Amino acid sequence: MADPIVGIDLGTTNSVVALCDASGQPRVFADERGTKIHPSVVSFHPNGAVIVGVDAKQRRVIDPRNTVYSSKRLIGRQFRSKEIQASIARVPYQMKEGANQQPVIITRGGEFAVPEISAIILDYVRNVAQKAIGQDVSRAVVTVPASFTDAQRSATATAGAIAGITVVRVLNEPTAAALAYGHQRQLSRVIAVYDFGGGTFDVTILRLQDQVYEVLATSADSFLGGDDIDEVLMHQMADQFLASQRIDVRDNEIGVMRLRAVAEQTKIELSRRTRAIVKVDEIAYGPGGAPINLEAEITRDQLVARATPIIERTFAVCEEAMRLAQLTPAGIEDVVLVGGTTKIPYVRDRVSQFFKRAPRTDVNPEEAVALGAALQASALERILSRRPTGRMASAPAVPELAPPTFEEAATSEKRTTAPMGSEIRPPGSRPTTERGAARGAAVDHFTDPNAAKPIGRITKPGAAAPPPLPSQKRTMIGLSVTPADESGVEEVTHERLGTDTTRAEPTLNDPFGPASQPTLTFATGPIGLAGPAASGASIAGDGRAQAQTLIGAEATVHPSQTPTVFGASPPNVAGLAQMPFQPGPAGAAAAGAASFAPPPRSPTVVDVTPRGLGIGTVAGYCEEIIRRNSRVPTEMIRMFSTSRDQQRTVRIRVCQGESRRLDDNVILGDLVLEGLPALPRGETAIEVTFHLDASGILQVRARDAKTGQEQRASLDVLGAQSPAEVAAARDRFTALRR
Repeated sequence: MADPIVGIDLGTTNSVVALCDASGQPRVFADERGTKIHPSVVSFHPNGAVIVGVDAKQRRVIDPRNTVYSSKRLIGRQFRSKEIQASIARVPYQMKEGANQQPVIITRGGEFAVPEISAIILDYVRNVAQKAIGQDVSRAVVTVPASFTDAQRSATATAGAIAGITVVRVLNEPTAAALAYGHQRQLSRVIAVYDFGGGTFDVTILRLQDQVYEVLATSADSFLGGDDIDEVLMHQMADQFLASQRIDVRDNEIGVMRLRAVAEQTKIELSRRTRAIVKVDEIAYGPGGAPINLEAEITRDQLVARATPIIERTFAVCEEAMRLAQLTPAGIEDVVLVGGTTKIPYVRDRVSQFFKRAPRTDVNPEEAVALGAALQASALERILSRRPTGRMASAPAVPELAPPTFEEAATSEKRTTAPMGSEIRPPGSRPTTERGAARGAAVDHFTDPNAAKPIGRITKPGAAAPPPLPSQKRTMIGLSVTPADESGVEEVTHERLGTDTTRAEPTLNDPFGPASQPTLTFATGPIGLAGPAASGASIAGDGRAQAQTLIGAEATVHPSQTPTVFGASPPNVAGLAQMPFQPGPAGAAAAGAASFAPPPRSPTVVDVTPRGLGIGTVAGYCEEIIRRNSRVPTEMIRMFSTSRDQQRTVRIRVCQGESRRLDDNVILGDLVLEGLPALPRGETAIEVTFHLDASGILQVRARDAKTGQEQRASLDVLGAQSPAEVAAARDRFTALRR
């Protein structure tokens, strides 16, 4: 039996792991102490041991330089970014710049890239799940803030690979929380998920219609959270001690960590009471080495006064999300709170004031994300358990899910180049008609891009996408190449001259009846997503004209069913303890007659990209390729043409953000296209493809469209680890586990 897919909420402050049992009920796992909420802290002990969780958190105050916390704030960022520089000034452990501008954490246990720290945490919560179910776990749905950039999502998936965990899907935290909220409830309403965690803040507006979860808009501040409230509260206590004792505790590293730990506990206490008495023994030493204690009374009003500027920043983000969704607070029918910071009474009061309604309190804000991830994992597990029958029965319906080698993560299969307008299909499969596939669909449309597979950035140095079909209009953008820089690579500038070409993405249907076959449907138009609620497309007649062959299996469309996208089938959150946990087929058999009932209808998850994606252009400007709030997965194609004679090398700067100025956006990396034919200006046709998958991870390809051959094109991601570095990280991780 294949190992189950767990849901992991990899948080800044705490992490949680959950799994659905045979009846579809999600359950959060506790460790041997009964702890369900595991601190995301890693400490490197002098004896060589690596400590994680509660014990590691306790070591923050006695060994701060070798205890790493809040690493989620660092993952996927470049060392020179303002966020990393702000963190360096606040955390006691040391960091330095590593290769490719990645931050490296220095400890007595060695030097670790940030994904390696996250890998240790993922391994810890994975072990909690393994002990609870008595079964190996090597697959997971891992949640991230909706605001996470492509680099941060890829780094999260890399952390899973280092830990030997296949990250089947990277799921947005607010979307996961919405799944937990809508859990087996037939809802028709618009909700807001207000996610205020330890390190990030997100707000997502969703429309729930029956079992369709459609994200209308998302907005975020990726460096705003409860950690900031702890920081201001720590400074308040330090200021009081300085005023009374003329000693600044902040000059002492151990003293700062003790105060920060006390500040966090004081914040929690003031969420329950109106005042708290704080006493810290021997926080400093006076003349002759006499110990000095810190004693102070902190009221809730004082906490609110310090925290108000931080909390008010969240509502500027809410206003942006409302604007993007073209709604007012009156149009929001429910508000779901997620994240431990939402337990602060003032936060709940301000949420009520802003949205003009009291937020929901029936979903545990610290467990909701993990529960939603478990529901998504359960749905993916059902899809992956199906295998097609027919002439191609020997071919797997989805890629193998064993953790990929790091060499495999750097390359992928080559596409076969086809003459214009021809069709490419696997040997022995049935040809598809024009009605059965969207025009311009990628030649690898016989596999499902939404199906679970190892996540990671894949460059395709030898791959060749098919030339545009005759009916497609090309966008011509001139590439004005500046003189080569020190590396000998030219910069890209352009002037837009045409329109976009968009490829439709196939999505895998999750049928309602046990006898149904997997179904591929296609939706044309600017958004590559199937389903009426997703794209406005509909299935005509009995739907069979749009049926698509999937690896030799005959697929059918049921007219009464809404095409779905890897959704979960959420049962009721309440009463989770009423049924004993029985994972997998064995649990299903123990459930008796209930195990033979047809599976409940799965919800459709329609998510969006939180930020625009584009290419750097002339004079420091940026041209948007994929717009913010575009539904995922999607693929956009742009055609470029050189504007300098004999140009053979081009560098395309890939960025994320909405600003027209390149420097105001996040630079993801450079796509280098080499070996272009030496032709006169305007004669070279370069096709650049942006593919955004269901996890929100970007893959960029470039090819010489005139010859139909993809030249050498490698996306160098700033702050990312190379395959060799990831392999070395995996070796270090294996050594640490011994």
